[in-house]
Amino acid sequence: MGILLLLAIFPSLFSPDSPLTQNISVRLHGPSTSHLLGTDVVGRDVLSRVIWGARDALSGVAIALAGAIVLGVPWGLVAGYGNTIVDEVVMRIADAILSIPGIVLALAITGVLGPSLRNAMLSVGFVFAPIIARLMRSAVLPMRNAEFVMVARSLGLNPIHISIRHVLPNAFAPVLVQLFGLASLSFIIEAALAFLGLGVQPPNAAWGADMAQAYANFTSAPLNTVTPGVVVTIAAFCVSVIGDGVRNRLLV
Repeated sequence: MGILLLLAIFPSLFSPDSPLTQNISVRLHGPSTSHLLGTDVVGRDVLSRVIWGARDALSGVAIALAGAIVLGVPWGLVAGYGNTIVDEVVMRIADAILSIPGIVLALAITGVLGPSLRNAMLSVGFVFAPIIARLMRSAVLPMRNAEFVMVARSLGLNPIHISIRHVLPNAFAPVLVQLFGLASLSFIIEAALAFLGLGVQPPNAAWGADMAQAYANFTSAPLNTVTPGVVVTIAAFCVSVIGDGVRNRLLV
């Protein structure tokens, strides 16, 4: 994961060539000393595109998680700390959203907003928000009558202040663990949306978009399809393992 972060932050230091430079004379060439992972259908260096694709992949994951946190955390906090009527209303909204298949909803929202990395991953963040909201609510509910909350109420503190200053920090641990799981899933979804043409737009490097373009020539240049797929798998696996470690530290 550290290597992927370095590649995303400093791609120009590690990329052997420009990800946009085309050379038709060497199209679909296999690995060589000049192109370690070969070239794609228009002669671009595959390794360079994989390296530059890390930036958009990680950016997309960050956008999705930020959207999920901004929407889901206040959503769940209001549901868990508010009264019964508020809880019922906001959680029924969450249930309605969760009843729709996530990828279908993300595709629909992206289709309305227009294909781009930002729009695609914001739609993913919206899909993730009810998941975060439900988890936050379940963590907040036991704390409504906790001693430290009762003391804060007796001191006359504002309910908003109590929920943000006292309840949220104590209820955020399970949400943090869940975010790592959603981050792992976000890598796959970002690649899937790019594969369908709804994420990063050509000619910019994107793991999913490069897989889609290379798939038509899989028999003649299989490495072009396999390489981005392997990188997506590694990224998702790394985040999942980190999430397991965080869970063991915080919740076990």
